Formats: sequence, C-alpha cells, structure tokens
Amino acid sequence: MLNTLRLEDIKPESINLTGVRLLVLFSLLLESPKTADEINEYFERNNYPKDTFSTDTLRNDLNALRYAGCNITRADKSNNFKYTLTTHPFELFIDKDIAMSLYKLYNKSYKYLTVEQLIKIENLFCTLADYTSDDDTSEFLKGISLIKNIDKNILRELIPAVKRKSTVTFMYKAPNLGKVEYEFSLDKFNFRSKKLYIDGYNKTYKTPAFLLISRIISSVTEHLTKDIVEKPVIRTVYELKNSAMLMFNENEYEKILEKHNNKLVIEYKSDSEFKIVQKVLSYGPNCTVIEPENIRQKVITELKRMYEVYND
Repeated sequence: MLNTLRLEDIKPESINLTGVRLLVLFSLLLESPKTADEINEYFERNNYPKDTFSTDTLRNDLNALRYAGCNITRADKSNNFKYTLTTHPFELFIDKDIAMSLYKLYNKSYKYLTVEQLIKIENLFCTLADYTSDDDTSEFLKGISLIKNIDKNILRELIPAVKRKSTVTFMYKAPNLGKVEYEFSLDKFNFRSKKLYIDGYNKTYKTPAFLLISRIISSVTEHLTKDIVEKPVIRTVYELKNSAMLMFNENEYEKILEKHNNKLVIEYKSDSEFKIVQKVLSYGPNCTVIEPENIRQKVITELKRMYEVYND
C-alpha cells in the first residue's frame, strides 16, 4: 500500500515532494482515521523534510485532497479530533477476469511468501472485494487466501516464536484424540497440500511432528527459556534403479552403501518421517524401501492413498 513508502529514500531534486506528500497523506487516511498529531508523527518518523511540512501545510494538503474529490471530515471533539476519509474518486473496479488473474498469481507464489506477507495479502483481497458490485466475484476474492480459516491472533503469536525457534504450549484439536495440550518446539512454517503447518518437535510425545495450524484452538504460550531439543535421527535404507540410479548424487543426508551394475543401495538420515516418505516418493517407481519396516509401510499406505485419489 502507499503508506509503506520509504520517505527517507525520496530525493527532493528528482521528485515533486508535494505530490508525494499528498499520496502518503491519502494512503494514511485510507488506512484509518488520523489525528493531526498522528499524521505529523508519521512524517517525522520517516524523515520527511521538516522545512516543507507544518500545520498550515497539513491544512492545505487536506484542502487539496478535498478539491480532488475526496470527502474528508473536519477534526473536532465529535470524532476525537480525527480526520476521516469517507469517500474518494479513486475507486477500483475488480471484475471476474482480474479476480481470476489474482488467484493464479497467488497460487504460483504463496509458498515463497512469509506468513506476515500472507496476512497482508489476505487483507488486500478482502479490501479489493469491496470494490466489486458482483457478489460472486466478491466472495471469490475473499476465498482466495489459504490462511482464511486460521485465527490470525494465533498466527501473530506464532510468527515471533518460530523466528526464535522457541518451545510453546497450546491446546490442539487432534483428529483422533480431541482437545490435547501440546508442548512443541518450533522449527518453521510449511505448506502441505495448500494447508499451513508448523514443523518441529512434539515434546509431549517426544517425536518430530508437523501440526495443522488451523487446529490450534488456544492462545500460544511461549516458554521464556530456550530448550535444547535433541531430535532422534531416523535411518532409512532404499534401493535406486534405472533413471533414479543414473541421476543420483550423494549429499550430506544420502550416502551410497552399495553400488551394483543395476542398482544403488542408499542410506538416508532425517529427523522427520514425512521428509523420508516424500524423498522416497520423489524417486517414483525406481525406489524401493528396504528398512525400517515402519517407513516401508508408510510409503505403501501413501501410495495406496494416492492411487485411490487418482482412481476416483
């Protein structure tokens, strides 16, 4: 939005400062009603040239916006001395084609966005929904966000905790157990099948895990002390054949145990069963798990599930 402009980067000799000031003032009022002090504080915080900004300047700028067609209330006791932008002529009209383009762009980019950015984009979609008279298009825009069903207060509590890799406690609605209190060491946010999860270590059950954030049903309590979590490493052995064998390159997690003319025997180490299963599946039919048996069964179960989905 316009109110994210970095005013300190503006060069007076290369741009009309009055025009920029009007744009920023418009964006501030578009965001929410503001007092004169709040407006002044924003300009001062962003190092706008003070010799070109004053109380008279604010009055003139407000009148300039009114002259351009903006309806801005006067600041008095009845509205807590805040200027309110009630209408303006700079309306956007979002039709179904534009909404579909936004949907396609979002689906190509959501994995590369931070959670903070995802929240802002969801707010943007809801704002754009107000600029269409078509109810179906409006509802479509409001439904694009993949985090629309997640409590944003919980997300905002998780964001700093994930950055600090903290241990937290919260109530979780587990599919088979109902409400359970979990103590969870956070690692990162992650999308799976277009649903947002947190990856980490479930200290309640002493196992690596990933949890669906939409199932968290209480405030997140962050522990003050940082716990050191030693995650158990899972060793998996599998065979690679054909194209998977030819394309394979060793790395710090995958090592060649045996090399034959028609196959490679690989050792893969990870602290996450999910990552192991996904790694095996990435090789397609050219990979066979040898051990451990529980990983082998998880791969078989996932293959059966995928077969049922595609055979439906």
